Amino acid sequence: MCFLHVLKSMSEDALFTYWNKASSAELMDFFTLIEVCLHQFKYMGKRYIARNQDGAGTVAHERKAEHQIFGGKQSFSLFLSAYSHSDADVLNQSLLEANIATEVCLTVLDTLNIFIMGFKTQLCSDHGHSPLMKKVFEVHLCFLRINQSETALKQVFTTLRTFIYKFPCTFFEGRADMCAAFCYEILKCCNSKLSSIRSDAAHLLYFLMKSNFDYTGRKSFVRTHLQVVIAVSQLIADVIGIGSTRFQQSLSIINNCANSDKTIKNTAFPSDVKDLTKRIRTVLMATAQMKEHERDPEMLVDLQYSLAKSYASTPELRKTWLDSMARIHVKNGDLSEAAMCYVHVAALVAEYLRRKGIFKQGCSAFRVVTPNIDEEAAMMEDVGMQDVHFNEVRMSNCQNQNPITSVNNSCRKMCNYNKISALQHQM
Repeated sequence: MCFLHVLKSMSEDALFTYWNKASSAELMDFFTLIEVCLHQFKYMGKRYIARNQDGAGTVAHERKAEHQIFGGKQSFSLFLSAYSHSDADVLNQSLLEANIATEVCLTVLDTLNIFIMGFKTQLCSDHGHSPLMKKVFEVHLCFLRINQSETALKQVFTTLRTFIYKFPCTFFEGRADMCAAFCYEILKCCNSKLSSIRSDAAHLLYFLMKSNFDYTGRKSFVRTHLQVVIAVSQLIADVIGIGSTRFQQSLSIINNCANSDKTIKNTAFPSDVKDLTKRIRTVLMATAQMKEHERDPEMLVDLQYSLAKSYASTPELRKTWLDSMARIHVKNGDLSEAAMCYVHVAALVAEYLRRKGIFKQGCSAFRVVTPNIDEEAAMMEDVGMQDVHFNEVRMSNCQNQNPITSVNNSCRKMCNYNKISALQHQM
């Protein structure tokens, strides 16, 4: 708390003096410390406070002192030195916690904005993929990953919009890692219980799509299109529960933005956005069917396989669904089937590398494992392939997944079982 108070009180000149003298490692440590502060003072919610009301008197005194350090506007003079377990006490304590979390959030946002203003050149180095940029970006994502008040999130969305505007190369050039992480977190916000947060998140996602479209000279927004669908797939696999009406409303907001935006009226952008939202809805419908058959592992995997097959032309999407199938098999203890999914992923990567002239054999190298591997040869020269970052290391990682080792162990056990059975038969 003392660190944040000093940070809030320092002048911009003093901050720039420190940052200019700091080494690269010290700058990284500085932003790590900021992340720790965000986690330490995140808002836990009224229910959590009610459950942990024991010893709240001490906490109240500490939080009251912290609030006074930050100079908050709202008065908390009604707090008592000893607490009962009344609803009023819980409400007051939750208000205090929310105000502290908001103050911390705004203090960190102000600091980030000052840093970005003075170090834009360094952040743009290596096409916006330098270690410093990745660290600063991680701090921005941290706001979305932890609980925030509604007031704080509105400011976070505004800051992220500015961040996209200032550093488009970070999202739309080179590796897609940061764009992927951003889409994943924003889509989670599109499923928020608060309508204002859903609306702001949907508008921010639309801004990302449009920025991508403008960055390519108004040709397409392949990267964002691909990463949004992948993020939806990952959210489904992580059981986030995005098939609700709330999420559908966010998709409608995005469609309405595209249809009402006069600046892109005579382009392919509105129809491309419509195609994206339609694709997401199709995935959500398939997910609903999976929910109906969640007690039927074989039917569930069949549905996953159908989705994976429908994305045969886009390697990243097919890989996402194959990974999802593997997780289901592992959960059910079907390690041989999980291993086969990873073999298909490795073959998919190999086929992609063959077409790029990096790997000689392609998916045929895995034909010795299973004849079904030829399915991966159905990969089409689709626009989705323009934004795929497969390499031999990634292929090797797929081959070294734990379930494959488990299959080898299973085979050894089966051989031993057959030997024992033969001996018993001889006896």
